[in-house]
Amino acid sequence: MTEIRIIGPRGSGKTTYLASLAAFPHKELFPGLEIIPIGPDAENLAGMAEDILKQGARLPPTRKGQRAFYKFQIKLPSSEKIELVAVDYAGEIFEDIALAHKWDDVEKYVQDLFQVQGCMVMLTDWQPEQDMRLYKPVFTKLWQEMSAEAKNQSAKIRLRIAVVMAKCERGEIWPGRLDAGEDLFKVRLPQTYQFLTSKFSPQTLKFFACSSFGVLGDKNPRPNRYIPNDGTSFDNAYLFEASVWQPHGLIAPIYWLSTGRMLRDHRL
Repeated sequence: MTEIRIIGPRGSGKTTYLASLAAFPHKELFPGLEIIPIGPDAENLAGMAEDILKQGARLPPTRKGQRAFYKFQIKLPSSEKIELVAVDYAGEIFEDIALAHKWDDVEKYVQDLFQVQGCMVMLTDWQPEQDMRLYKPVFTKLWQEMSAEAKNQSAKIRLRIAVVMAKCERGEIWPGRLDAGEDLFKVRLPQTYQFLTSKFSPQTLKFFACSSFGVLGDKNPRPNRYIPNDGTSFDNAYLFEASVWQPHGLIAPIYWLSTGRMLRDHRL
């Protein structure tokens, strides 16, 4: 059983990612692949994907204090099986990690990371101010806490970290999805990338890109998502063409967190 935590700022798409994973609408493209949501929390995600993403209603954000365990059985075309338990943290928790005066509120969540096998960090903004103001400070604090924990002889940290550029269906991001470290993070979040690669080994940290919406097709790489022109944010986006819904890169970070190996098929 692989147990992971999913963290990231508000609006980074954590709940949408889990709902898309539960539905996995393009599974017929991968003979032998099966994703089985287990239990009411995960089963509800699949229903949310069908009813909300396709119809344009907004997925409810995770709130502080909520703690749902999303369980999945993932059967890969290679006949490998992954038993997964995922918990996503409210976006406020990620942001509070960077604030010293908020530490008492989030310390228990950081300590919880050290008890599981993997942490998926979902990012979506690449503005320079986010690079320096939020992302690097959060990773700096996590590294400091991991280093301190490792000095405790009774602690055995086995945490792998998958840093994911979410919403990679965007035109300026889509071409860089195949080598997210070099073509996305190094270019667009250079301070964060430099810190991560200088502190964490390739055995404990990898970069990924994923998209819960995907694009309209190989010959039409426009984002398959619609944002209402009513002044609302990207959080209110929904599928433009539900019939060609093909998310990208949903399983790859999970597979690496579970096995320490990379998938060859970048679409997964």
